[in-house]
Amino acid sequence: MPLPHLNPSDLDALGITTQAACDAVETVIRAADAGCAASAPKSMLTRPDGRYMMATMATQDAPPLLVVKTMLQNPAGPAEGHRYIDGIVTVLDAASGRPLALIDGPWLTAHRTAAVSGVAARRLAPPDARILTILGAGVQAASHLAAMAALFPLREVRIVGRTPGNAARLAVTARALGLSASILPDPQEAIEGADIVVSAMSRDTAPTARIDPRWLAPGSFAALPDLGHYWMRAHLGALAPLIVDDTAQEQALPETSRLVPDPGPTGDLSDLVRGRIDTGAPDRASGLVFRGHATGDLALAWLVLQRAGLCD
Repeated sequence: MPLPHLNPSDLDALGITTQAACDAVETVIRAADAGCAASAPKSMLTRPDGRYMMATMATQDAPPLLVVKTMLQNPAGPAEGHRYIDGIVTVLDAASGRPLALIDGPWLTAHRTAAVSGVAARRLAPPDARILTILGAGVQAASHLAAMAALFPLREVRIVGRTPGNAARLAVTARALGLSASILPDPQEAIEGADIVVSAMSRDTAPTARIDPRWLAPGSFAALPDLGHYWMRAHLGALAPLIVDDTAQEQALPETSRLVPDPGPTGDLSDLVRGRIDTGAPDRASGLVFRGHATGDLALAWLVLQRAGLCD
């Protein structure tokens, strides 16, 4: 039997909802907390021409799965007819080593990342959130728009995007969801008064202004899946709680490469899901800054295989 290779059309046809994706991430987080799943720190390489390469690996005991994701981001790719980000997710039986499936890497990454943000948002964002601000207008911006619109009673989306065409397309998508949408040139104007802020800017571009966490409204929530590259790190302490996806992964990195400067984050996603940290005060904004974690890839890969009838 040929090894199943699930492309974006195949994956869209599975009908995976945001709620299901978030639930899957939480299930694997709890399994890891109980010692029934494990992951290795993300591996990364960069090349002088701007290419960024990464790999993640995670496994669980029941069902026994080993998930390895390898991805490449190349700013020059689109000019050469390639995707800006491409790669593959390989799923093996963790007991026998038998290959089970290949999954399109960009699709899984987009949905996994939005689900990770969604897990945090379900606990930290205002449940009646109406205004969403998105910094960026690419794949991650689109996946987060869909996720937040599914989780919250949004009415308005504010978009700050470098590329006018991408920002316009994202606005059209928002309006198709029944939301009002505006494209703003000033990040501060877009952030102030928003209930949820998603920062999904590519590694090689950003709005002209540095992003100040103190612009966030009291009680709001910010998800920074772009590692917060363009945010003022000295003021990230204004967010409480401020969590990362995995503290062990951060501690494995040199101090200068960590996402949150001293005294460090309040905790990580596992602490949030397991109720080990305070979910915040109404007079403070909260935040999640993250680089992507292998347990999320494992969760979405498992969900995909379940929906495709390839595992229990």
